[in-house]
Amino acid sequence: MLIVDLIGLLHPSMADVLDLTVWCDVPLLIAQERGIARDAQLGNDHRRLWHEVWTPNEIDFDANFAPRERAEVLMSSTDVGAK
Repeated sequence: MLIVDLIGLLHPSMADVLDLTVWCDVPLLIAQERGIARDAQLGNDHRRLWHEVWTPNEIDFDANFAPRERAEVLMSSTDVGAK
């Protein structure tokens, strides 16, 4: 079994190669905060990257490909450790 965490895998072109797709429904700002916190724990400051690249890319991908609607399993933020 291989589990890959990447929103881009929910791109329509990947549908034929995935056995199961799961969407963890976490608000974007919470996901961003968690990512920044993970980086900080590792001694990295990538806040600018998160704000200027990651978040805009996530918004664009969501608007163009609706990954939440493509997923076969939907988990709410309470299922994935919301604080």
